[in-house]
Amino acid sequence: MYLAEHCLLKRPCAIKLIRPGKQTDAQAILRFEREVRATAKLSHWNTVSIFDYGRTDDGTFYYVMEYLPGLSLADLVSRYGPLPVPRAIHLLRQICRALYEAHAAGLVHRDIKPANIFVSRLGGVCDVAKLLDFGLVELTVGEAQAEKARSGSISGSPQYMSPEQATPHHVTDARSDIYSLGATAYYALTGRAPFEGQTLVQLILAHAGEAVVPPSRHRAEVPLDLDEVVKKCLAKSPVDRFTDANSLEQALAACSDAPGWTDAQAASWWQEHIGT
Repeated sequence: MYLAEHCLLKRPCAIKLIRPGKQTDAQAILRFEREVRATAKLSHWNTVSIFDYGRTDDGTFYYVMEYLPGLSLADLVSRYGPLPVPRAIHLLRQICRALYEAHAAGLVHRDIKPANIFVSRLGGVCDVAKLLDFGLVELTVGEAQAEKARSGSISGSPQYMSPEQATPHHVTDARSDIYSLGATAYYALTGRAPFEGQTLVQLILAHAGEAVVPPSRHRAEVPLDLDEVVKKCLAKSPVDRFTDANSLEQALAACSDAPGWTDAQAASWWQEHIGT
């Protein structure tokens, strides 16, 4: 990833690229291009904006996206510890809104995790959550799903992927993203993933069969209503989860601590920890 400036607009932007070479996997380039095309279709404030994409004369594939000052949710929790409950709800609700647009467009992200959620300060607004990296995005219908089912491929980030993502020949849908966002919420609230096996196999088996320990068992500040929301996201069967991102957003909004993070608190945090 490179920080750049638009020559005419003098506007900062970020450039992501893949250079051609012997070690470049053709599938990686195809996935990279698919990420760009998928993300470029989306216009929600909480999804990273794509400005341009293409190939250079030497075959390097690139895309240009908005520059986001701030840090990922993974870095935020790693540096400053688990988030205050109202702040976690505030950020998660924003990602729900981004997902609702993506799912309505027939896209499943399939790699939601703390590293792919960016917390930024934009346009004078603090704590703007942005959903990044649609590199594993998959159409909910059509050839992409059929090909996955035929090949038996497994993709995603093991600590945050749904049980069905880890099951060869299983077709995923928007409820897989609900699971991964629940796992990400777990991390935001406790500083740890819901399951922490030492190997890929252990993680897959845990997601598929182990009961999740409620977040409040790791951190007493987490209220029971939010416990229940996270647990429903992490249901083993897709039919037991929230039906869509909008339903999850409404459930988060109904939590007792939802109103507790104000614009003034967000601005104060940024001033204290990040500065101007």
